[in-house]
Amino acid sequence: MSRGALPHCTRDDHPQTSADAREKVATPAGHGAKSDAVREAAIRALLTAKSIQCAAKQCSVNERTLRRWLTEDAVFMAEYDHARQALHRAGMARVQALTGKSVETLEELLDAKEFPAVRLGAARTVVELGIHQHDTEIILRKLEDLEGAHERGRR
Repeated sequence: MSRGALPHCTRDDHPQTSADAREKVATPAGHGAKSDAVREAAIRALLTAKSIQCAAKQCSVNERTLRRWLTEDAVFMAEYDHARQALHRAGMARVQALTGKSVETLEELLDAKEFPAVRLGAARTVVELGIHQHDTEIILRKLEDLEGAHERGRR
């Protein structure tokens, strides 16, 4: 994206809610305070928007406010982090569910007779997965050794 260019932000899926309607939901006391519903909408927007600027538009929160929440508001940062982790776990569960189908596809591609480049790509993928698995096992084993040594040192 070129400097100064704005990301394409749409609000079609996120109709603007009037400030009065937003503030009817448990508004905290204090000048400029936002309701829990507005803060939750901001987190949803941050998880789905292309940029902070787009997220701010989607949830009708000033961009500076949203940036301040992300850097200075410990409660908001914790809630946002929790939501990001939950979204990541859900995505990884979907990836794990596709593992069997993916391995079957790799097996089929390894047997492809017409396109050697496809076979090479499938073989490379299988080898890379094997290397990553091997590295993960070594790291986990070393971590267990370190934890065991630490535990023995505490006794």
